[in-house]
Amino acid sequence: MPEDLVCCRRSSGTRDPKQVGAPPYPRDMTRASAIPLLRNPIFARLWFIQAANQVGGNMALYAMTILVFDTTRSNATVSALFATYVVPQIVLSPFAGVVVDRLNLRWALVGPNVLRSVLMVGLALTGSNVPILLALNLGVSLMSVALTPAEGSMIPRVVPPSQLATAMGIFNLTLQGSFALGFALIGPLLVTIFGPSEVLAVVAVLYIAATIACIGLPSEPPVERPAGASRREAVTEPIRELGHGFGVVRGDREISRPIIHQAAGAAMAGVVGVLGPALATTVGLEPDRLVVVVLPLGIGVVFGVLGLRRFDHVARRRAAEAGLLAFGGLTASLALVAPLRGALDAVGISVIPVLGGIALLAGAAYAVTSVSAQTALLESMPADVRGRVFGVLASIVSTASLMPILVAGPVADRISAPLVIVVVGVAVVLIAIWSARGFGPVRATHSSKG
Repeated sequence: MPEDLVCCRRSSGTRDPKQVGAPPYPRDMTRASAIPLLRNPIFARLWFIQAANQVGGNMALYAMTILVFDTTRSNATVSALFATYVVPQIVLSPFAGVVVDRLNLRWALVGPNVLRSVLMVGLALTGSNVPILLALNLGVSLMSVALTPAEGSMIPRVVPPSQLATAMGIFNLTLQGSFALGFALIGPLLVTIFGPSEVLAVVAVLYIAATIACIGLPSEPPVERPAGASRREAVTEPIRELGHGFGVVRGDREISRPIIHQAAGAAMAGVVGVLGPALATTVGLEPDRLVVVVLPLGIGVVFGVLGLRRFDHVARRRAAEAGLLAFGGLTASLALVAPLRGALDAVGISVIPVLGGIALLAGAAYAVTSVSAQTALLESMPADVRGRVFGVLASIVSTASLMPILVAGPVADRISAPLVIVVVGVAVVLIAIWSARGFGPVRATHSSKG
């Protein structure tokens, strides 16, 4: 989901841009540098909040996907589930960064966490009532929009400049690992043993724990605004800053290109998330056995993040393009396993290891795309517009995720889930080729002033 991209958001003008723009690869997270940072009780508390929210959110998404599909057997309804989460990201994310800069960060974390915990308890008690489930999930998404920029903005305020790159590495690794833990491992395991509603109850406990941890964070007043600013300026300035953020993205290929890479990868991941249960049924599995695909997919994500340290000599742009090309192709081939099931059975090859192997490679390719593109973006952004550009990024990526999700479910109900996945996979491959061949590194000159 798009909220994973705002972990690097910060308030402008508070840290050295070179520190903030450092590549957030795990190579920065050496034992010597990471352990002292984790011993910082304030940073450790903030890290726990991020981990609980990210792992819990992925667990909840998996549980609700299985619950909705198992109840309705409708891909369109699963699309609606994803839409209730993504739409608020599209509408509100561009404004979240500039709003958070005007709030006390501690209370910007406490308030949404409290409300999200209450909503998650409601989701656990809702059962298979799909309309109520969708309404409550919409509320959870609204609170997530408010939370994610606050989490990221707190990092440079509690971490010294010398440890900021390591802190970003820890948050990025936790972010990528949370998918493997929540959506691919813990979520599927608990759904199989106990059921989706019970998993939502566990997530509610995680959210409550994160809320309690927020209370112990230091008070961080908002960044001081210029003296004498009028009430009208307080309303118009965020809109003006947002417009400037879109202008920066449009005018600089070094910024717009990695955003396109992340948007294409998110769109493909969203389609797989929506159609995953239906894909499982095409190879003779029950929807709650989707674990045979998502578990290796999640492991692949972790392998991809860890493996990036071995390719420091490869340009970020080329790594993102190669990862996107592989991700689209591998995901399309994942959908082709179902039509080949009979031929595989005839030669004594089980379809499950084949699915698992392809999913493992696809997860690694997605991680390479996501992390490489995000790092390229961080290295290219002017320091004083970073928050605005990340707000625009979240909106664009959410939009790119939503459109295929809205179309994929209803279309898959009319034709087939594997065919839809193949079509979207081919489209992602074409985007990667276009980026590599026809979207060269041309940087426009722009002013960093808002």
